[in-house]
Amino acid sequence: MTGKVWAAVGVLTALAAGAWWYTHPRPALPDPPAPPADTPHVAAVSTDCADCHRREYDTWFRTYHRTMTRDAAPDTVKGDFAGAAYEYAGVVTRATRRGDEFYLETADPGRAARTTEYRVDRVVGSHWIQEYLHRAPTGQYVRLPVLYHLGERRWVHSHGGFLAPESADFWEHSRGAVWNASCLYCHNTGPRKNPVRDALGRPAGFRTEVAELGISCEACHGPGDAHLRKQRGDTIHPADDVVHPGRLPVARRDEVCGRCHGALVPKPEAWDRVTHRDPFVPGRPLEVFNHVFRSEGEQAALAAGRPKAKERPTPDPTDGRFWGDGTPLTTALEFNGLQLSACYENGTGRLSCMTCHAMHGDEPNMLVRPAARGNDACLSCHPAYREKLTEHTRHAADGAGSLCYSCHMPHQVYSLMTTHRSHRIQTPELADSVGTGKPHACNLCHLDKSLGWTKAELAKWPGPAGKRAAAVKLDVDDEANSAAVLALLRGDARTRAVVAGAFSHEAAKRAGGADWHGAVLTRLLEEERYPVVRYLMGRALPDPFDALAAPAVRRARLLELRGRYGPPVKPTAADWARLRAGRNDPDVTVNE
Repeated sequence: MTGKVWAAVGVLTALAAGAWWYTHPRPALPDPPAPPADTPHVAAVSTDCADCHRREYDTWFRTYHRTMTRDAAPDTVKGDFAGAAYEYAGVVTRATRRGDEFYLETADPGRAARTTEYRVDRVVGSHWIQEYLHRAPTGQYVRLPVLYHLGERRWVHSHGGFLAPESADFWEHSRGAVWNASCLYCHNTGPRKNPVRDALGRPAGFRTEVAELGISCEACHGPGDAHLRKQRGDTIHPADDVVHPGRLPVARRDEVCGRCHGALVPKPEAWDRVTHRDPFVPGRPLEVFNHVFRSEGEQAALAAGRPKAKERPTPDPTDGRFWGDGTPLTTALEFNGLQLSACYENGTGRLSCMTCHAMHGDEPNMLVRPAARGNDACLSCHPAYREKLTEHTRHAADGAGSLCYSCHMPHQVYSLMTTHRSHRIQTPELADSVGTGKPHACNLCHLDKSLGWTKAELAKWPGPAGKRAAAVKLDVDDEANSAAVLALLRGDARTRAVVAGAFSHEAAKRAGGADWHGAVLTRLLEEERYPVVRYLMGRALPDPFDALAAPAVRRARLLELRGRYGPPVKPTAADWARLRAGRNDPDVTVNE
């Protein structure tokens, strides 16, 4: 591919979220000291560790951390490259394989109405969605605009793979998506960005290095070369600094996870300005090397070199990472949610990431420990509720309503075309869902109920919690109409995505019935401009519906289904039009 075409792709690192070194140079900062010449770090790759730690290696090998990033090969590429053709917005993308190499022929970003064939050089993802990267001559790995949904085994355009409004620009959500700048640090071990500049000091590409693709042993246990040399009998070796996260204090332990599952902006004085090597070492405080932010506004201020030690800007209505009350709304921010939890006690108590998760356990999907698949993890700190569970939950003991995390860690998080549990462990306060965009936990299960119903139920709770709920002011629509339907009618795309996802949950179908879902969702699908929200609503319909199909195909199927389900009973047609006309619908993007 020519240099002119790559210029048209717009993949210069200055456009990427992680490329703040380029856009905010700080020449006055001193370079960090170089490591002693006689103790170079030679990465201990996972196979080295396997020699002595076979069980740990085998359990880690089964996890999706290992396969976050891989070079393209027959055993790593999961998409259908057997001559598959996928059409989106009039462009036909063809996926083919020649020997052990894989190719995507798709729209050329610099030449209208033409296609170009790109070799797939690297893949990101092996759990939910797999992205395909092409290596440019500049060393930049650029995300191609067509993704593969692993669960459904189908091709999806990036417009439908991320929460963003549909666009006529075929490359919009891939333009500027450079692996070296945005995916490198949390999807690999021992990353060094190694940006390259031309003779005039302008960004000219990368010579990126990693110790190992994917998340492997050194990411959590620290540098292992000295440990290896010691175990192999070397008589002269530096200090053995391998860390066992489970033996660290809670705060240091969780920062090992928070390095990738937290909202961070590097502190330039702590990072090497030449290599941009990640300096974090497990066991050291994370904030020595990074700022933690709690809104996209704060992120931008920190990246621009304007740290505000005491100011935590309130997330605005288009924030793609946090709800209006500060709760993380997307994945990869679990550490921030935990930090906001009273149970966490600022890292001084017993609760930690490892209370519920184990990298070397028996469950490679979400790494959840057996005790955390029910209530045991919560009851280990709150034993009094074991004997009065139903009195506290007011739900049947064997139902979803009596699982602690149903109410205290509800599905208020969106990413990767589905919804996930919040890691902010909190009492479901009604006030937190008024004016913040964040759906209330009760109404993510009781989809047929209004916030007025929720207020009345919560007000029955004894003590301050009930009084706080009773004091919340609701408008007449919130009092009278299903909170879920209202959210889909007048909420922003973030709220609509989370609520639409709830319609697929079996617990919600049992709690509020499902016979009314089709009438509501097919009416809303007709006018939804976010492909992901359409997908989540379509997934919840009682009958098959391809929400990512071509517009004409969708319209024909919707007419058929609307005739079958009939019109919604409530709100009335007049109220429906009034509420829909008042929708808060700014452009929002969630890049996860």
